[in-house]
Amino acid sequence: MALEDILSKIKEEADREIEQILSRAREEKNKRLKEAEKEINEEKEQRIKRAERELENRKKAEIAKIRQEARKEVMQLKEKMIKECFDRALERLRNMRGKDYEMIVESLMRSTMKEIGKNCIVIPSREEDAKIAKKLGLKVENRKIESAGGFIAKSKDGRITIDNRFRSILKRKEKEIRAKVGSILFGGE
Repeated sequence: MALEDILSKIKEEADREIEQILSRAREEKNKRLKEAEKEINEEKEQRIKRAERELENRKKAEIAKIRQEARKEVMQLKEKMIKECFDRALERLRNMRGKDYEMIVESLMRSTMKEIGKNCIVIPSREEDAKIAKKLGLKVENRKIESAGGFIAKSKDGRITIDNRFRSILKRKEKEIRAKVGSILFGGE
């Protein structure tokens, strides 16, 4: 065998080994690239899912905040409307005159007499109050109280006081009236 043939065989074997090494290296490179690509895609998917969850949570929080603000605004408007109803009711009571006023006050005085007796003293807010009290046989103080209407009654010994001024009556019955007004204005809301 000639030297050239030996060199040729060595070269062929070296080329084959180089080709095998390169082939294995390419396979290893491709395998690692696929694994890296797979890891990158998995990481990308996880980040996308995390971002979507975070976005959904932010969206829900924002919606909840907007709903809360809307409920608060509605409650404030309802409260304003109810207060306006109270103010109008008090104004109507303030402007009430004649028989309607006298009927209400007389009824309140009769109720007061049942609670603290006929010997009570009436502090009127209007002349009509004094006239009604005298008609019912009650004592009347000379001074008048500042009020939209109604009166204050005290027991003879001064231990019991009943405030039957219109504003005070509305205040005492506020919860009950508020519920009725709310029901009328807003139904079953």
